[in-house]
Amino acid sequence: MNTKNFTDNQSIQSISFIKDVEEYSNTHNSQLTVSEVLNRDYTHSMKHVTFLLPAYNEEESIGTLLRDVRKCRKSRVLVIDNNSNDRTAEIAKKSGANVLRERKQGKGFAVKTGFENIKSEFAVMLDADNTYDPKDAQKLLKPLMEGEADVVLGSRLRGKREEGSISRFNLLGNHLLSFFASLLYSNVSDVCTGYWAFKKNVIEQLLQDGIDSDGFDIEAEMFSKVSKNNFRVLEVPIHYKSRLDATKLNSVNDGVKIFIRLFSNWVKMRRGSLR
Repeated sequence: MNTKNFTDNQSIQSISFIKDVEEYSNTHNSQLTVSEVLNRDYTHSMKHVTFLLPAYNEEESIGTLLRDVRKCRKSRVLVIDNNSNDRTAEIAKKSGANVLRERKQGKGFAVKTGFENIKSEFAVMLDADNTYDPKDAQKLLKPLMEGEADVVLGSRLRGKREEGSISRFNLLGNHLLSFFASLLYSNVSDVCTGYWAFKKNVIEQLLQDGIDSDGFDIEAEMFSKVSKNNFRVLEVPIHYKSRLDATKLNSVNDGVKIFIRLFSNWVKMRRGSLR
């Protein structure tokens, strides 16, 4: 199919490939959205999807991110404000997002609060710093909606990264932690990614097992527990952008915490005590 010569009257039904959708959407922004394509090509549509954004002091980025997320019409957008002392919550509300406040400080607490408020059949979780592209959500949702997976991770290490988006030190750390997670659980290229898509039953199981992480080890905990419960996990390559401000991650301390979380949960699995 020639994706370069769309006409205004071209039938949307003839568009069946993601690359065609992206091309058409870029040139006819008011006429086609991801939701309209999913409504026709999948059993489920974006009205069955909730975007979950844990946020802490992201006023510089969250407005731009939410404008892109809102292009996925009919989806629900849930921002978990984790005690921001800037205009994060105000900007999110003006952008039409549902905003909840989590007073316990830490990404893990924000994610848990978000999970407790998921009503839709699918959920997409991404960081609120605008380093992840909402357009990639369709890549994560497709395997879920086609019944090929229960959880899908967006891999920064297999995808395209903007120059400066990850330092060499952090890149090495991500490779080492992912290698370690692959040895203990199942193959994964980017266990620390902040871009996930879930079926609702996976979220329900994570809540039933209990979420113990309070910080950036939340992804390691989720990966260990979806592996323990034998959920089908897939990865898709994504685009990763540079932050507008300084990262909140402490590379060494958080890296050690993630390593400990992976190992301690593996030990608990071996003993049969991992919830």
